[in-house]
Amino acid sequence: MSRTVTVGLDGSPESLAAAEWAADEARSRAVPVRLVHAGDQPPYDYVPFAGEAVGPPDVDRGAHMLREVAAVLAHRRPGLRITWARLTDRPVAALSDAAREADVLVLGSRGLGRAAGHLLGSVASAVVARAGQPVVLVRAGAGPGQGRLGTAPQSGPHRDVVLGLDLRERPAEALLEFAFDTAARHRAGLRVLHGWKP
Repeated sequence: MSRTVTVGLDGSPESLAAAEWAADEARSRAVPVRLVHAGDQPPYDYVPFAGEAVGPPDVDRGAHMLREVAAVLAHRRPGLRITWARLTDRPVAALSDAAREADVLVLGSRGLGRAAGHLLGSVASAVVARAGQPVVLVRAGAGPGQGRLGTAPQSGPHRDVVLGLDLRERPAEALLEFAFDTAARHRAGLRVLHGWKP
């Protein structure tokens, strides 16, 4: 396992918020941040930081997005070590592999759906279900401009760290250590959840 904070990007506001969170987390841990994009072109319209037009369809928008996000994060956080990579496997498999190679994998999350209370975003939920390493889900802020790169980070206290445990299996010590350490470093509460089907 390399000492990195890895973030999965797809161009959505949630993934851009995840990139900002991951960069701050990497800086606080004194490790590099690794930006990755898996699959084909980003499924979301991507508005570059400088407001430039996105290239024609034959241009590799995924690579362009990774370069742009890396440039913005480097500008906002001088000295932060940043790497990026296009992953060729399908998103769930590629991000699950990326999670195994990092201290933590950070993904954007659209939160819970109203209808059934399910986590929206099939890739994020599938990666969380498969990952043996810590995965952090970040939601885009509700304020204007939130979820776009280059916006000021939200100030104020951090939200609680939520740790999901499967009590049928012995929890990984690394996962417990990560949850307690993250809550302590961010001066946030720690909530432990376990769900089951009756």
